[in-house]
Amino acid sequence: MAATDFIVAIELGSSKITGIAGKKHADGSIQVLALASENSSDFIRKGVIYNLDKTAQSLTSIIKKLESTLKASIGKVYVGIGGQSLRTIRNTEVRHLEEETKISQELIDSIMDSNREVPIIDQEILEVAPQEYKVGINLLADPVGVPSDHIEGRFLNIIARSSVKQNIDKCFKQAGIEIADYIISPLALANAVLTNSEKLRAACSSTLAQIRLP
Repeated sequence: MAATDFIVAIELGSSKITGIAGKKHADGSIQVLALASENSSDFIRKGVIYNLDKTAQSLTSIIKKLESTLKASIGKVYVGIGGQSLRTIRNTEVRHLEEETKISQELIDSIMDSNREVPIIDQEILEVAPQEYKVGINLLADPVGVPSDHIEGRFLNIIARSSVKQNIDKCFKQAGIEIADYIISPLALANAVLTNSEKLRAACSSTLAQIRLP
């Protein structure tokens, strides 16, 4: 099997580290090709790694198990982050325009970049969920194309201590595993099982319960 025929993800849980390899079909369904896990209760607590060596050893073991089942080598993996190491903070970015101007995607991108650059002591923004934009007196999910001289972007930033991601990077580097990208596990679960209307009604609050709200 070629390495491009499957996707591999590893989630670092407080009870176990789980690795899964799967293939997405044209109809959107996922076929699980391999699954492996290692107990992690001795060295990961509430999503925080406390022993780098033991974590790296478990990652190496999981990759070997997956490769044995797949009969193929694994190049990169996606890493799921969750647990009580995550929390959320809200932020609002405001733009006052000199005159009424049609809001462009470039302006929205600039507002989102400014939100990403908000300094948070000893914390790192892992993911940003744009909640809504206030244009005049209206609240919009997508304000591109709307004329206005004022816009507010309201964001929900998912953050964690900088050391959380740094320690994950160290463990994967020690295990010789390349990280393709990071995934916020509660958000991935919500996106998989909830409709857009349910998310807008904040029905995902129970799914995201492990992210502590301020």
